[in-house]
Amino acid sequence: MKKYTIFRMPAEDDENYGQHELIGVEYGEDIYDTTDRLIQAVCEDLSENPEYAKCETYADPPDELEGASPYQYQMCGIVSPAYAETNTVIYYGITETERD
Repeated sequence: MKKYTIFRMPAEDDENYGQHELIGVEYGEDIYDTTDRLIQAVCEDLSENPEYAKCETYADPPDELEGASPYQYQMCGIVSPAYAETNTVIYYGITETERD
């Protein structure tokens, strides 16, 4: 069983990892087993933000990261305002560890 910890990355400084906010933890056999719950956690995080109260929110499935990142996966949360020309994209990092 794996543990997946989800962090919201601030838009202005995505490499200052101490500024990333923990938003959830999910457990599953692998990333595919937890994908729906990870998407739900990101959407809930976005919808709880008063700034996005009248917006639609959704999230893309996690993508595997390569290189020197503390995260093994990354997700995009998307905020779609009713009357805006562009959507807002919020990035989330996910760590994968063995369950404690």
